[in-house]
Amino acid sequence: MHPRHRLDEAWQKAGLRSQRCLDCDVCCRFASPAAHFIPFFSASEIAALGETARSRFLCPGRSPGERALAEPHGHGYRCPFLEPAARHCTVYGQRPLDCRLYPLVLMYDEPGTAVWLGADEVCPFAFESPARPEWQEAVEEAARLLDGPLADAVAAAPGLVSPFQDHIRLLRPLPEITRRVCRSGLGLGRLAATSRRGLEDFFRARPSCLTGHAFPAMYLWTDLFNLHWKVEADCLLVLAESDGVSFLMAPPLGEGDFGRALEAARELMAAINGPRGGARAQEVDEELLPRFLAAGWHVGHRATEYIASTEALASLRGRHFDGRRHDLRLFARRHQAAWRPYEAADLPQCVALLRRWQAERARRHPDAFYRDQLEATGFLHLRTLREAEELGLRGRVVVVGGQVAAYTFGFPLADGQTFADFIEVADLGLQGLPAFVFHEFCREALAYPFLNLGTDSELPSLAQAKLLYRPCRLVPSYILNAPQ
Repeated sequence: MHPRHRLDEAWQKAGLRSQRCLDCDVCCRFASPAAHFIPFFSASEIAALGETARSRFLCPGRSPGERALAEPHGHGYRCPFLEPAARHCTVYGQRPLDCRLYPLVLMYDEPGTAVWLGADEVCPFAFESPARPEWQEAVEEAARLLDGPLADAVAAAPGLVSPFQDHIRLLRPLPEITRRVCRSGLGLGRLAATSRRGLEDFFRARPSCLTGHAFPAMYLWTDLFNLHWKVEADCLLVLAESDGVSFLMAPPLGEGDFGRALEAARELMAAINGPRGGARAQEVDEELLPRFLAAGWHVGHRATEYIASTEALASLRGRHFDGRRHDLRLFARRHQAAWRPYEAADLPQCVALLRRWQAERARRHPDAFYRDQLEATGFLHLRTLREAEELGLRGRVVVVGGQVAAYTFGFPLADGQTFADFIEVADLGLQGLPAFVFHEFCREALAYPFLNLGTDSELPSLAQAKLLYRPCRLVPSYILNAPQ
């Protein structure tokens, strides 16, 4: 019998049958469209669905998997595959492992160093059953299956493991899944949203104005990379891994022994990569560049981040900003717009806007590389929209005619003087809207003297666009390769 069917059988024996779940007014319903327990589907589970069902995801097939996009229902939200009037799941026969497991859930501990099996006691059955022998037997069977024949499926789609939630009752640690997903055998932990609390001191240790040295800029790529962390020689190492090849997302962070930490990073990458690739470090700043070069590393690529005066961009004084002032006046004449903080309830409209924006961008830029980058960016945006509050991001939306027409997110950087302009999407059909969004963003960021406008990604056209903002500083960062 397939392990998934053995899991179904265990719940049947425990008394949890499908109709009980479908008759419950808790299951498959959520208070927020950003809820962590909206069903997760692996890439293979999404591929098995029909074309109509695949439209319930933002970027199906690009990553190892993703959560479905919840739909408004009453005062809350529901799984898009639930027909509440008929009390019917439209994909029940193809429901993902996440749904088959529930009310048990896979969850990281708070720092991300272990994976646990837990019970979501929001479910009435889970709340009522802990003392029943049948419940205990189902839990034990689930733990055996997950740390046994189902471990491959979880390792291939680690998004199935949810971030730590303090209302979940922890039941069992899962050593094999922890080894596979967290890479505990190498002393690593998984970089989860809740890891931030325990690692903040490392990110604040050096007064960097580079976006890539900030926790959100690393963590938000978690749907496309397996992200791991380790403290070595009182320095923090953050590694990204994809297809068995890893790299250092930033130089060792902290005030410890830099040389020992860098050598440990090389050894970790060698252990993960094997013969498939050498060690690489990204986002290396000029201050640390000599220390890498002294250790035999060599420069692979150089990019530039653009730092501008926040006050200059908020005031728009001078003839060089004539065009931006014109765009602002044009937008103000044509539209009544509300600028306000982003809320989780905005997520469905923001996703719809993102889809339209991606489609228009893809139409204007048909080359395959650009479209791949556009699709990958969708995951970063969706993760931002879902976890902005937990990550301490400042999000704002523009509402025109009752609909979200733009959103933007940023965060302060470690130097305490610079705010990062991280992501922005605006309806391309509303002339002057991008200028309005950016101007309002700058006005709100005036407590920070400088604004980091991001990198040029070594693209001349993007570099020219950044220079139009009259940056006061160009800050290089480097990708370095370790000696063979």
